[in-house]
Amino acid sequence: MKKRQEKAASGDHPSSLCVAKRILIVDDDPLVRRTVRTVLESQGYHCIEAEHGGAALHWLNRENVDLVISDSHMPVLGGLKFLQTLLKHAENRIPVIILSGTLDLMDRQKVLQSGAYAVLEKPCNFRELVLTVAQAVHPQSRSL
Repeated sequence: MKKRQEKAASGDHPSSLCVAKRILIVDDDPLVRRTVRTVLESQGYHCIEAEHGGAALHWLNRENVDLVISDSHMPVLGGLKFLQTLLKHAENRIPVIILSGTLDLMDRQKVLQSGAYAVLEKPCNFRELVLTVAQAVHPQSRSL
C-alpha cells in the first residue's frame, strides 16, 4: 500500500493527475459500467453512471463532467447519436471516448471524424483505458 501511494505521489501514475476529474460512464450493460467505474475510481477519478444516451444528457444538464465514456450501441439514444447530440449542443467541448466491440475500421473513422476523442475496443484493455482517460482530461499527460 505504501509503495502504491509513493508511486502515485511521484507523478509517474495517472492518478497523480486526476484530482477532482469527473467522468460520466454511459453503457446499457451494468457490468461494463461497474467495471469501468471500478478501474477509474481506483485511479482517483470520480465517476457517474448512465444507462443510455438520454439519461446521460439528463445528467449533463445538471452536472459538469470532464470526460464522457460511452458505448457505441445502446437503446433509447445510442452512443453515436448521443455523441452527435452532445457535440452539437455542448457549450464546452467535453472529450468523448467511445467503447465498442462492433465497429469496423470505417465506422471507427466516422466516429473520430464526428468528434470523438478516441475509440477503444471492448473488452477494454484497462491500461489503455486509463492512459487514454488521462490523456483526454490532462493533455500534458500524453507522455505517460
